Amino acid sequence: MPENRKKVIYLVVDSFHPRALEHCMAQGKLPTLSYLIQKGSLHKACISAFPTATPTCTSTLATGVSPTEHRIPGMVWYHRGERRIVDYGSTWLSFIKNGIIQTVQDFVYNLNHKQLGWQIQTIYENLESKGYYTAAVNPLIYRGNKEYIAHIPFILKLITLFQLEDMTIYGPKGLSLGRTHQPPGDLRQSIKEFRYWRKFGINDKFAVKATQWFLGQQNSPDLLSVYLPDTDSIAHAKDPDCCEPCLTRLDKHLGSILNCFGNWDKALAERVFIIVGDHAQSALIPGKKALANVPEILGLYSQLRAGEDFTHDKDIVICSNERMAYIYLLRYQRGMKENIVACLLKEKKIDQIVWKADGWYHVATDRGKLSFSMGTGHHDCYGNQWQVKGEKGALDLKLDGESIQYGDYPNALERIAQCLDNPHAGDFAVTAKPGFIIHGEGAPRWPGRGSHGSLYREDSLVPLIISGAPAKMEKPRLMDIVSFLKSLFL
Repeated sequence: MPENRKKVIYLVVDSFHPRALEHCMAQGKLPTLSYLIQKGSLHKACISAFPTATPTCTSTLATGVSPTEHRIPGMVWYHRGERRIVDYGSTWLSFIKNGIIQTVQDFVYNLNHKQLGWQIQTIYENLESKGYYTAAVNPLIYRGNKEYIAHIPFILKLITLFQLEDMTIYGPKGLSLGRTHQPPGDLRQSIKEFRYWRKFGINDKFAVKATQWFLGQQNSPDLLSVYLPDTDSIAHAKDPDCCEPCLTRLDKHLGSILNCFGNWDKALAERVFIIVGDHAQSALIPGKKALANVPEILGLYSQLRAGEDFTHDKDIVICSNERMAYIYLLRYQRGMKENIVACLLKEKKIDQIVWKADGWYHVATDRGKLSFSMGTGHHDCYGNQWQVKGEKGALDLKLDGESIQYGDYPNALERIAQCLDNPHAGDFAVTAKPGFIIHGEGAPRWPGRGSHGSLYREDSLVPLIISGAPAKMEKPRLMDIVSFLKSLFL
């Protein structure tokens, strides 16, 4: 790497809400983030992927491609080839229903090495092929070329009667993955200080410790990516909008990272900082009234449940990604699709039902129906050309001449297409109206105060902070960040 080329620290904050950021900054509670924004730039409306679920969004943030290409459709989905529900650990109950062995294998190994598309590269694979040194701290998506042993925590081995074994994984040149893997030395020793219920080291406190360790090495990484998950759990439980405790704690963590350089100006002289959310969250109405009971609404059809083996007498499977769900048709019957749409439209908590047929994408809502496809007609600000027919209110679209303007559902046409074109997507994708989530396999038993998953702006818009680099991004989407990051190494 040329001596005048800055190294990059790339931080992904799970459930980062722009209004929460603005609220806390206005109260003077975020000195580190305020400094980084003052010295750089803030985009308040970077558009997430759809569904707004962490595995899908972090896959885009690690590859720079849409769900169509990276092929990770959500937190919970149905694998048609293996005839089973894939769940990366949405809830403790689903963890048990799907089996601890299968869930751990999916999360630790299959997500990166079997299910993430092999036709695309991660940022680690791409930069290391060009001679750069990359490292990752607690990433969900970590695929690289160096072989490691993922050490499964003893408690999980014990629970599974030692049927769960250590795994060979492949990651970037530098990798710290909670209790599963740490570089040798004092960092490996320090992980023992963290108790099992702190997510086996996948938490902000240990992520910062590992980041400080990498920055303290004589040969520090050209790219150091860091995943910070704690904001998500707090926002789910308490307040997704103005979640002061989690953002003030995050700000202190970021300050301790900048302190590694002696002073903050020196940090920006030596590094580019990119900080982005994977998605945001929207507030739920209290209690179980927040649940749209789609399994009951579609009770006419026999449904595959988590942990059940596939049988030919099941009609559908409903995979909940909280404020969005996939419906897969396992046994098709004549008129089934039309009936499912009609049944779902009777539920006031449902927002959109989307599906693909005959080269068109269809959207049904209680505000009317809309269809669209790629082709000449109207264009959006991302360079996409669309043919659109039907009720524009279904996606809160406005047509100004040949231009498409988006309202409550940012970049909805492209995001729906990228979701449904994923080979692992359901036959239908269903979203909930603000305040609600969709019941199904993987849904929480007791909804909290916040959630995400849908196309709605509250779930979909995240802050993007770039500091230490003169370049800026215009109208950013999550899928644009990796290409921007690569440009810093040209």
